[in-house]
Amino acid sequence: MFKRIILTIMFTFLLPPINGKKETGICDYCEKVIFRKYLLVGNKSYHKKCYEDSVRMKCEHCNDKIIKEYIRYENKHYHSNCYELYIQLKCDFCLKKISNRYSYEDSYKYHTACFVNNILEKCDVCLKPLEGEFIIDYWGNRYHKDHQKSLPICESCNRLVSKELTEGGYLVNENRNICSLCFNQVINKKSQIVSLEKEIRILLAEVGIKKIPLNIPITLLNSRLELEKVSKINSKDVKGYTHYNKTTLGGVKIKEDFHIYLLSNLHPTAFKSVLAHEFLHVYLFLNNYDLKSEIIEGFCNLGSKLVFETSNTDLSNYYLKSMYENNHPDYGKGFIKMDLILKKNGWEKLLSTLKNIK
Repeated sequence: MFKRIILTIMFTFLLPPINGKKETGICDYCEKVIFRKYLLVGNKSYHKKCYEDSVRMKCEHCNDKIIKEYIRYENKHYHSNCYELYIQLKCDFCLKKISNRYSYEDSYKYHTACFVNNILEKCDVCLKPLEGEFIIDYWGNRYHKDHQKSLPICESCNRLVSKELTEGGYLVNENRNICSLCFNQVINKKSQIVSLEKEIRILLAEVGIKKIPLNIPITLLNSRLELEKVSKINSKDVKGYTHYNKTTLGGVKIKEDFHIYLLSNLHPTAFKSVLAHEFLHVYLFLNNYDLKSEIIEGFCNLGSKLVFETSNTDLSNYYLKSMYENNHPDYGKGFIKMDLILKKNGWEKLLSTLKNIK
């Protein structure tokens, strides 16, 4: 805070000689004798030169003498004009004087209203200032925490479904929310599958996973409930399922049948990753591997990872990041375990030693 103060009035005295001498006292600054003419400031006496040069208050800004009114701020003294023009805080937004409380960011100072209304980041959903804690999603959107409670989340990209962020969205089968950014690309027709299936077969063949049977039926299911009934698996991580049936004669396998079920309305990148995952299940069935669940799902998720790394888009990178952050014992931790083995050995050695992994 600053104080506006009026300087104490000074008096000049001219006294008669004392005892026939011209001494009138001792200067409170230089402690030498004062002869007749002196300045009295408060209860102290000074030679005029001592006072003007060394005692009189000077402005900390311009260094000129302070004659009458001055302002004291942080134990320093200023001419009122110097203080108001050069020292007094000014808002770095509106450039007007700051007289009371203010807000700051880094080295900038603002009127509180200027800071809240013009400097604080705004919520990308409601456009109101983001004060206190707020969410920053993978896509860089910033919004108040409360919006997570009132708005649905896109099951494909994990954005909040809103007019501002995604231009709205769609409700699929009454309980699946898909934002408009993802919905215009989703896979919901069998005719869309052909080219994607071919792409995945080629990708897997390049790392040594070949001879996946042709013409495996692929059925799209609209709801997670349908998928749960087919797979008997209750997990939000499950987006596909491979039904396997074998016929044996005298203990010898003579026939194998596969049927792949995939959740519909997935983004093409997600769809390809799930299909790659299920094709690796087919690979394990074909080779009669008897492995622990974490090894099976972790290995099959390497197919999903291959798709994401090959795509290398913002969405695929989001999916890949989510895989590494998944704490599920099979789809998350099992994947991390198998991924470490893949990074160490490569695909060829991994496939040749897969049946021995514990």
